[in-house]
Amino acid sequence: MVYVVGMGARGKEGLSLLALRRVEEAEVLIGGSRHLALFPEHPGEKVPVKGPMEALLDLAEARVRAGRRVAFLASGDPLFYGIGKRVLERFPDAEVHPAPTAFQEAFARLGLPWDGARLFSFHGRPLGGGLLELALSPLSVVYTDPENTPARIARALLEMGAGGFRAHVAERLGEEGERVRSFARLEEVAEEAFAEPNVLILQAQAPLPPRLGFFPDELFERRLPKRGLITKREVRLLALGLLALPPDGILWDVGAGTGSVGIEAARLAPWGWVYAVERNPESWPHIEENARRFGVHNLTLVRGEAPGALEGLPPPHGVFVGGSGGELEGILAKSLEALRPGGRLVVAALTLENLGTAYAFLQRTGLPLEGIQVQASRLVPTGPYRRLEAQNPTVLLAVRKEEGCGSTSSA
Repeated sequence: MVYVVGMGARGKEGLSLLALRRVEEAEVLIGGSRHLALFPEHPGEKVPVKGPMEALLDLAEARVRAGRRVAFLASGDPLFYGIGKRVLERFPDAEVHPAPTAFQEAFARLGLPWDGARLFSFHGRPLGGGLLELALSPLSVVYTDPENTPARIARALLEMGAGGFRAHVAERLGEEGERVRSFARLEEVAEEAFAEPNVLILQAQAPLPPRLGFFPDELFERRLPKRGLITKREVRLLALGLLALPPDGILWDVGAGTGSVGIEAARLAPWGWVYAVERNPESWPHIEENARRFGVHNLTLVRGEAPGALEGLPPPHGVFVGGSGGELEGILAKSLEALRPGGRLVVAALTLENLGTAYAFLQRTGLPLEGIQVQASRLVPTGPYRRLEAQNPTVLLAVRKEEGCGSTSSA
């Protein structure tokens, strides 16, 4: 038999009577040195958690086959970013006994209700789109690690203009040197060093930013080397709707320019990833600066010319082609070939030549083709009056890839 026993900040004293009995019944204890040290009188074999988890699971399986009871000792709830998932994959009938997690202990120390809180873990994970989700949440708890510290997370939020949070940091809960501190401003957290392990809690004190903001083009065009390298916001909104990215979707933004479409897509798909493909070196620093300003950490700049630069990228759920450098047909063929079944390919055509090339190519695929001409007019001042000024027309063409479809050669 296999038991998985979670241990909270109160250690052995916090265990239920049943969980304590399971530990006493076990003939093999597997856990961290801190957990094993809580049972100095236990007569069974004690195996510290070191090295690959697979080796520990193999050892546990060998002991179970020999008729011995094994107990895994874990922190908090073993099924919340813990070892419980791996143990249950190997031992589906394992008995799990959870304890309060570190964040539950932290809320208890602070006397704060945590219903409605969103839970994030940057432990061993990149900040990615999780940072934007954090900025959009009224109450959050964050598991940190030595790289993604509370200070680093606070600095990243401040860089994207999301500083309206009250913060609490709980350090070394249940251990010697336990400390729980509150900060009125993120700037204080950004300059502080905290003992490991720790948990960060954020409470929004200001209106949350929008996910899709209909952002003015000027925000992207700041210090732009050449005018016109941006998909206008009216077109962006329609293109994003046609792409219909899932929250964890992968997008290729080909001919990214200033990155406007990819950056807004990254905000709509926070658990996905955007690959902004751009051949112009003058645009590269502006894409990176815009991504930082908008809090987008789930975007990779691909420096190179498509279609060659598309080689090796993960298969996308969506492809937006905003620029082609004269290689439009090759880009469309490569994009459609790599696109996942059910994914969408959207082309923004500003010139008649690109419109003709894209329309002919997409028509040959035999896929249902959507087309929208966008010609918006904006209100502009003319002395004491206002008038509507027409923007250049853009045609959006879109197809959805069906099962078994590759490029035009398979159509």
